[in-house]
Amino acid sequence: MKIVEDILALPYVDKLRKHTFIRSFIVSVLATITDYIISLFLFHLGHINEVYSTAIGSFCGAFVSFYLGRTWAFQSRDGKISHHAVKYLIALGISIFLNSYGVFLLVKFASLPFILDRMIVTIVVGLVVNYQLFKRFVFK
Repeated sequence: MKIVEDILALPYVDKLRKHTFIRSFIVSVLATITDYIISLFLFHLGHINEVYSTAIGSFCGAFVSFYLGRTWAFQSRDGKISHHAVKYLIALGISIFLNSYGVFLLVKFASLPFILDRMIVTIVVGLVVNYQLFKRFVFK
């Protein structure tokens, strides 16, 4: 599409697309969409409790995040994929724990709808923990 290509070619947009944080943010959005679709499906249609739905959805979103993070966001194709995978699993464990525990705390103390619990926790964990772990530990 000519319009999309023209927009992407604009100097400011092109510069943003080249920035690691922006690419990582886009990957996070795609991974989060995957995560949310699965966790909400499990919670609302599968009748699985909030914490387990969160953990399973986070795990599925992690596959999207690892692949796109390695190949596009951080462009870290050097080295063995197994080396990145081990580091990613460590970061993933931390992220899943923080997401699940954060949802647990909000469910227990905040009485918010599940979707708001998930959104709040996802944003906080993503900005404060995940980006730094991926940039400085997993894909450095």
